[in-house]
Amino acid sequence: MLQRLVVLLALFVAACGEPPETDLKLVTIESPASAGLSLRELPPSVLKSVGLSYGLAVVRADGLAEKSGLRMGDVVYGVNQQRLRSIDDFRRLVSERGENPGAVRLLVRRGKNDFYVAMNLGGAPRWPDGGKPGARDTLLRT
Repeated sequence: MLQRLVVLLALFVAACGEPPETDLKLVTIESPASAGLSLRELPPSVLKSVGLSYGLAVVRADGLAEKSGLRMGDVVYGVNQQRLRSIDDFRRLVSERGENPGAVRLLVRRGKNDFYVAMNLGGAPRWPDGGKPGARDTLLRT
């Protein structure tokens, strides 16, 4: 009887769901303070649920980011009409200086809606480390 109970319990635990994602890289990008934007990579399961292959979640939107219309929970998946494939793409695209230095157009998904958010970082202090946004590994606290 006890043996059957143990086997049943083991089957129940195995059927409860998928194992947690262990190879998840969490990175937070901190912008200059006046831009007020912090982003974090999303795990593949969350990206799949919102229908994206890659994106960065807005975890803080103050200052210029808030005035531009970004909100916590938005998912940024493109910069200046180019889709993001990695955190490095975001860094490169934001730090590029085109015709209008400091102008960044972020492609955002909020719920089921996609739209561009224009931010002018020209008035914000330059990114540390030669004009590129920095990144640091952080723990995700839920």
